Amino acid sequence: MQVQIANSSHVEALLALARRTFVDTYAIYNTPENLQLYLDTNFTPAIMADELSEKGSTYLVGFEDNTMIAFAKIRTIDTILEDSEAAEIQRIYVDQSYHSKGLGSVMMQACIDYAKQQGFKKMGLGVWENNPKAIAFYTKWGFEKVGVHSFVLGSEEQNDFILLKNL
Repeated sequence: MQVQIANSSHVEALLALARRTFVDTYAIYNTPENLQLYLDTNFTPAIMADELSEKGSTYLVGFEDNTMIAFAKIRTIDTILEDSEAAEIQRIYVDQSYHSKGLGSVMMQACIDYAKQQGFKKMGLGVWENNPKAIAFYTKWGFEKVGVHSFVLGSEEQNDFILLKNL
């Protein structure tokens, strides 16, 4: 898989992948109404275009045979971490048809490399407390729980664990 920094030419493919991977991951745990509300509020062409050009926000995208199959969004300002030495992985997803091929690790390493290149000493993220597969993946990468914060999906408030790792 080839990983690169996304640009405005990636809006359509990134938006489609973001919506699809979010639904694949969370549809069985949430009502269709809450899921749709979240998608309509967070994953629109205008929002995606804004995020791609927003200061402190970088998307890394992974391609296999010219098809976007993975992405990560990294925040370097206005993060949930309240730590100026830490960059935040706000989203990291691999298309479901490419799971169990080690591509999540490729994306994680790309995120860590990017954060180090930008001068950050730590990497953090929020992960839903009821997502044991993701929690296990992050723990394997050396992330440790340092807190909890609220995350609203549609009209439902949920809890995310805040995880942090020294780089």
